[in-house]
Amino acid sequence: MTQELEEVAPWVAWGQQRHVLDEIKLLFRLQRMIDTDFRKCKYREFYAALMGISLYKLDKMGKEHLGKTVYQLIRDRLFQEAMKLLREGKDSVKEITFELGFRDQAYFARFIRKQTGLSPLEIRKS
Repeated sequence: MTQELEEVAPWVAWGQQRHVLDEIKLLFRLQRMIDTDFRKCKYREFYAALMGISLYKLDKMGKEHLGKTVYQLIRDRLFQEAMKLLREGKDSVKEITFELGFRDQAYFARFIRKQTGLSPLEIRKS
């Protein structure tokens, strides 16, 4: 009986590795979708539905493999783009606010201040 389990165990381990690889592929796909659509849609449910997977499962995979939820991945991408646009200095803070889909400048400023401790204008000057 023990010998039978030893013979089966490599297949079980291989199946688990394949499952992890499939989850990582899904997370790469999610990241590409966020990179493409983060300006249009910031709702995590949108991405879960687009991928045909439950939000709970998607969040669980993200936490397990990346240490982040779908919400955090979207927020991180928005922050990255906001910092890029603020540092380029081509557009006004108001234009950046609406380009990234924020409701108003105050909300955008709170978002930036929460991440950096600085206002958008202070970031622009630095």
